[in-house]
Amino acid sequence: MRKSVQSETFNKIVEASLQLFNQEGERVITTNHIAERMNISTGKLYYHFRNKEEIINELYQRYVKGMADQLSAALSHSNSIEAMVMAMEKTLRHIWSFRFLPKSLPSLFCINPQLEEEHQQLSRGQLNGKLGQLFTRLREQGMILVDDQQLSHLVQHFQMVQTGWISTIKQNASAAELDKLVQNGCRSLMYLLTPYVSPRFQSPFERACARFA
Repeated sequence: MRKSVQSETFNKIVEASLQLFNQEGERVITTNHIAERMNISTGKLYYHFRNKEEIINELYQRYVKGMADQLSAALSHSNSIEAMVMAMEKTLRHIWSFRFLPKSLPSLFCINPQLEEEHQQLSRGQLNGKLGQLFTRLREQGMILVDDQQLSHLVQHFQMVQTGWISTIKQNASAAELDKLVQNGCRSLMYLLTPYVSPRFQSPFERACARFA
């Protein structure tokens, strides 16, 4: 159990860990590396986190919260295809900022049962639920024409493309490379919607897609 609230040091430990995990990969980074990066003693680090797994759990909570926040933003502007596209872009960039996590989750589950439990509850529950709400709202507004089964498949495929997208990017992509890959990721997500867009919204949808041509 953590001994502290989210103090300044707590947050700096989390931020330093994220940088190291993204740069080097989670497997090779230890709490000693994190303490050295911050120029603090391991004892001070252990005051806030008992082990590396607790740091990863905190990062996972922040990762999921950021995803949920983007879906909430899309829901609040769900009458606008452009706003939805902006939310998709921000979501992919958020995934990039936590890029070690999607790549490492299968192996992390083997050594961190708590993380797997949180993944079941948060990612497959909270995120799928919000994504389902978004597509339901689009259907209610006549933007997409789907039945319940198709809507369920859309949710699953969106999640798979979003999390699988990061595997196409090298660990330290440049800003220009990332911009291009975000465009490609958004285009793939838009393609998932293409068969279901209603005729009335076809023109604005095509205009939105043209941004990623």
